[in-house]
Amino acid sequence: MIDNPDLDAGYRAFHAPRYAYLLRLLESIGATEQNRILDIGPSHFTELVRDRIKARVDTLGFGEDSVGERGNHYEFDLNRAQDRAAWRSDLPRYDVIIMAEVLEHLYVAPQLSLGYVASLLSPGGRLILQTPNAASLTKRIKLLIGRNPYEMIRPDPRNPGHYREYTAKELHALAEELELKVDRCETAFYFDARIIHDAQGAKVGRRGFGGLRNTIYKYLPGPLREGITMILRNPG
Repeated sequence: MIDNPDLDAGYRAFHAPRYAYLLRLLESIGATEQNRILDIGPSHFTELVRDRIKARVDTLGFGEDSVGERGNHYEFDLNRAQDRAAWRSDLPRYDVIIMAEVLEHLYVAPQLSLGYVASLLSPGGRLILQTPNAASLTKRIKLLIGRNPYEMIRPDPRNPGHYREYTAKELHALAEELELKVDRCETAFYFDARIIHDAQGAKVGRRGFGGLRNTIYKYLPGPLREGITMILRNPG
């Protein structure tokens, strides 16, 4: 949700392993320059996809509609999906949609935001959904010692923080409700725990024992890992 090249160096460094994970995932499902691809929430990662896959990648999010050589941008705040009359129907249908680290930033019911995104899939199209695990080990520990594992909602509507996080079980239930097939569901730690960044994405320091945390987190049991990534398919 952050994309300011002057400020978000810390965010990019913290998320670099996640970007690499997603790029490998795109290659594993056979994404090519022939596919129509949509990235929800334009960011540095959008450019990485364009460079790696050599494809035009459209984007959906804040900012006015625009046309570009490397992909078009469509304005739509997914929180508006709560009003079906507001759903944009003038977008193409996509073979691959990437919705990474977006769902948790939305206050609208996930059936509505994901329902709208799913409506943009072509028959057989796939949605890569990536979101934090609400039941990760670190969050369970914080609750046990009486600390809220979730930060306070921020005043900035374009970077509010996380309204709601989900478990893998909840995401499976949402997929079933929306009649999407779950081709893959993985839990993983794909962040760099050595990096500390602020709410704007600026790097503010390095975390002690971050390298050790990176190693330990990777070997946690699946339900305790920090991130969830699903590949959902439109069976139509």
